Amino acid sequence: MLRLRRWLSRAIPLHSVILLSMASYGEVEKLALALSERERATLAAKLVDSLPEINSDDDDESGAVRFKTVNSSMLRRVRYDPRNRFLDVVFRTGEKYRYKDVPPDEYDGLMDAESHGKYMQRRIIDHYDVVRLEN
Repeated sequence: MLRLRRWLSRAIPLHSVILLSMASYGEVEKLALALSERERATLAAKLVDSLPEINSDDDDESGAVRFKTVNSSMLRRVRYDPRNRFLDVVFRTGEKYRYKDVPPDEYDGLMDAESHGKYMQRRIIDHYDVVRLEN
């Protein structure tokens, strides 16, 4: 068990995730149940973070930028549609919001910001109409 806990304390490389996925359900369940709730949450977060992005960052035919992952403690992913001027944001909680009538330079500012979360709080949240999107 100590060995497993040391393993969890490091970032899980993709090959470890693959090996873990090859273990039987019973083996994985036994290991997971031996962990504390916090350790299970850490494991789940590391497994999710190790998954490759499904969407590319390329623009699609409509001109809308696909979701881009951002390095932020507040945000998970962001995308912007310049034609319709909406900004979609996925927060770390998993909640998705659409900010309406956001100018392109505001999106550029968000993506270039040293802190995406601070930029959201200072420049976007409570400054644009917003709707919560279904998950």
